[in-house]
Amino acid sequence: MSVNKRKDGQWLANVNKQGLKRVRKLFATKAEAEQFERDYIVANSKPVPAAAAAPIIAEPVAMVVADVRTMTDLVALWFMYHGVNLSDGDRRQRCLASISKELGNPLASSLTAEQFVAFRFKKLQGGMMVKTFNNQHGYLSAMYERLKKLKVIDYHNPIESVDFIKTHERQLSYLSVDQISTLMDAITNGCKNESTYWVAQICARTGARWGEVEKLTKKQLHDGRITFEFTKSKRTRTVPLCPSFYVELLSFVGFKNPNDRLFTNCIGSFRRAAARSGIDFPQGQCSHILRHTFASHFMINGGNILSLQNILGHADITMTMHYAHLAPDHSIDAIKLNPIALGAANG
Repeated sequence: MSVNKRKDGQWLANVNKQGLKRVRKLFATKAEAEQFERDYIVANSKPVPAAAAAPIIAEPVAMVVADVRTMTDLVALWFMYHGVNLSDGDRRQRCLASISKELGNPLASSLTAEQFVAFRFKKLQGGMMVKTFNNQHGYLSAMYERLKKLKVIDYHNPIESVDFIKTHERQLSYLSVDQISTLMDAITNGCKNESTYWVAQICARTGARWGEVEKLTKKQLHDGRITFEFTKSKRTRTVPLCPSFYVELLSFVGFKNPNDRLFTNCIGSFRRAAARSGIDFPQGQCSHILRHTFASHFMINGGNILSLQNILGHADITMTMHYAHLAPDHSIDAIKLNPIALGAANG
């Protein structure tokens, strides 16, 4: 069955289909030839008996099963699949479990942005700091995003449309040289736990986190340096110590085995010493202020920002840049390139 154009310009309709009588006919146009073919086939085809018709097979209907897992269930799954591998995974899990409880442990898929914003209002009215809540917001949002990426859940993050609360950026607090001396006196004269002094000294001398120092082992001391392991960024870093202090530290450590801890847990002892010192510590920065103090004095005394990044173990230079303004030459061109100075120079 086909329509072909002949050399004389006419169109030949050639119906040659099984079950029909063959027919050939000429037409002036292609459209007429094709229309004839269609009409002929329709007029001469026998209807298909109902019994012979192909059975209609219904498409299978996908069963939609509601996700009835609670938020607490998702927290447990998040920790199993991801949180356990984070350096602060235990702390995040406790935080997420607390949020779940305060929200009433709803079905994780049923949480709405409106419910979360109402929860935020309640927490902030209750006295929670904005920065603290932003951290918790980030943990919860990251949990949903991670589980969606792992295909543990098949719905979107229910609070992805909720913006974090913007806060005014503040200069990080740090201790003066006199305040450091006052704090060390409070530790030396009032702490029964000897480890407190050594941990505080190392934090102030290297910018290390309290937990990194408190868990040091003998093998991490070598050739006048400390190598920090199991850090927040999961990278090791090595920081040198003052030679005289290093000798004193080795004397305190004594003959320990490579895997023996150097110090006992002493954060409680340090907090009590901080309270006795009379220094006004920023909220939530009792021991962490030693890290800020090291970094601030490092830059004040002309340290290099990239060196500071390596010493602190920051994975992102953005974090280290919080201290950049303390450098002696920070934005120094503002002195000679401002319009008053330029006007005086040209006058």
